[in-house]
Amino acid sequence: MYTVPELVRILGLSTENQVRNRIEAIRDLLAADIRRGANNQLLITERGLDTLKALQELCETGHTLKEASNILRYGFDQEAKSGIPAVGKSGPDPDEGWRELVVHLAEQIRGLEQRLAALEVRLQGGRGQAPWWTRWLGAQ
Repeated sequence: MYTVPELVRILGLSTENQVRNRIEAIRDLLAADIRRGANNQLLITERGLDTLKALQELCETGHTLKEASNILRYGFDQEAKSGIPAVGKSGPDPDEGWRELVVHLAEQIRGLEQRLAALEVRLQGGRGQAPWWTRWLGAQ
């Protein structure tokens, strides 16, 4: 178990607040890896340390903390779907994660476009009807 001051040294950061900000950015990913020690001190497990190291690597490659946390979340989602670990991979290609994210978002957009088209067709079918709210006004 690692304390916040130890994480400052391990991650190569300069303040405890930087570590706390990183923990807060991915608290949902670290939920199982955070413990409270004496005097309510934060303790992070070995797996949590690996996750924080992955976040720090992304931050060091020029991503903002928010971008890096979103990339990690996406990686964890992919890990959950495929069973392949996202953290601790050897030699990850930073561009590959972005490509996968773009493909994933494009698929979601296509699905939303299809849903929108279906709703527009349903709306077109009811052209002869008065809007639902006109009943409240008494005008029909």
